[in-house]
Amino acid sequence: MTHRALCIGVADGESLAIQVHVTLGAVRMAASAVRGVCELYADDEIGYQLEVVVAEIGNNIVLHGLGTEPDLPEDAVFSLTVRTADETIHLTFEDEGPPFDMSTAIPGTPEESIARGGGGLGIYIVRKVMDELSYERTGNVNRLCLKKRIAHREDETAAD
Repeated sequence: MTHRALCIGVADGESLAIQVHVTLGAVRMAASAVRGVCELYADDEIGYQLEVVVAEIGNNIVLHGLGTEPDLPEDAVFSLTVRTADETIHLTFEDEGPPFDMSTAIPGTPEESIARGGGGLGIYIVRKVMDELSYERTGNVNRLCLKKRIAHREDETAAD
């Protein structure tokens, strides 16, 4: 059986809805897609930062959350919404995995990661890059909301 890795839809003029298959390959594709979208509104550095954030959170969902469920259907997905409003890029992740509140979790430090031989820096990276982070669980759904303030990218063709 063949599965789609991503299903992308434009919710409105300012939102992009992505259904991400619970695989690391699909997470990489979603992260790249988010980078491309974000670079339309912000500079390349912010696009790269948000690509890393999507990869870190998506990988955590696959490796430590929803992807660890014993009876996970083959077509399981989590959702990611990208929205721009008020000089801010909003990322919202929703999944039905075990509860995990990243907003109150204690992140590792780079020094602790080195001592362990690497890994464990996802929460640290997300908190360093994003301006706001909130979590809620409603029923069996985890919802992680992240915000990154930006200055709109100048239209590069306007100078021509």
